[in-house]
Amino acid sequence: MRRNLGYSEGIVNLKNINHARLEPYISTARLATYSNFFAPADKVELFGCYLWSKEIAAAFFPLLQVLEVTLRNAIHNEASQRLGGYWFDHVATRPQNRMNTGQQRNVAHFNRSISDARQKIRQDLHLSRNSSVSADRIVANLTFGFWTNLFSAAFDVNRNSNALWPALLRPVFPHAPQGHRTRAQMQQKLLAIKTFRNKAFHHEPIWNIGRPLRVEDSIQKLLDTHDDILDLVSWVSLDGGDLVEKAGYSCTVKRVCSLEHLNYLKRPGENDKPLSKVKRELRSIVRRRNQTTHITINNCKFGKIHGR
Repeated sequence: MRRNLGYSEGIVNLKNINHARLEPYISTARLATYSNFFAPADKVELFGCYLWSKEIAAAFFPLLQVLEVTLRNAIHNEASQRLGGYWFDHVATRPQNRMNTGQQRNVAHFNRSISDARQKIRQDLHLSRNSSVSADRIVANLTFGFWTNLFSAAFDVNRNSNALWPALLRPVFPHAPQGHRTRAQMQQKLLAIKTFRNKAFHHEPIWNIGRPLRVEDSIQKLLDTHDDILDLVSWVSLDGGDLVEKAGYSCTVKRVCSLEHLNYLKRPGENDKPLSKVKRELRSIVRRRNQTTHITINNCKFGKIHGR
């Protein structure tokens, strides 16, 4: 047996907040973006839309973290086996005269990132200028942008034993469908996720990437981004994809990225049930012999209650 139960997340009753005093700290211009797109009926709904954006970013954070760590370690492990522990000091790139301006910038970004990481670690550990720094420390200090940058065509050199791509595509993405295991496709997905990640981490609205026309379009784009992140994690590691699912990260994204949750934040408390009614419902469920009630939100299973 399965029933969907009403739920309340205990958010502050937004109706009692002084919205006029809060607005300058968020900025009128930023709130105007929400007002223009969502057309809220009042300040309560407007701030509910703003909080929805914050909750979306928070829901995506664990997925982005898993992707970054999984991808970073996969590349580091495979490149180390092929080129040695300090593989980043020996990576081959296309000849200068065969790179366009953008690809030359990609190589410069690569070299600068490695140099900056070494310098920062020496400063943090109070080491001398020429002290050796472990490869693992350097890798741990590199940003998501560094790993995304690695998928530039500048690092794609056929028949070169010191090149990352295409030689490492299969080892790094062993579970990717053959038609998707290309450097260009991986770069396209990662660049889109990087843009999404940067907007989220800089407190910009991520529901409006791609300029959606409707809220439903915005939600679909968010869910597509979720699928792209999960695909990349699973293509690198099936266990990583399993972690994302079993830890509830996917369910959290799907729950938050929904009209139901947006409306809950826009009209807080509208569908809440009195505690006395919830207790009666729970007692009724517990008394059902040999029956299990699954608690689901947006088709994501959150728990179950076994009848006595």
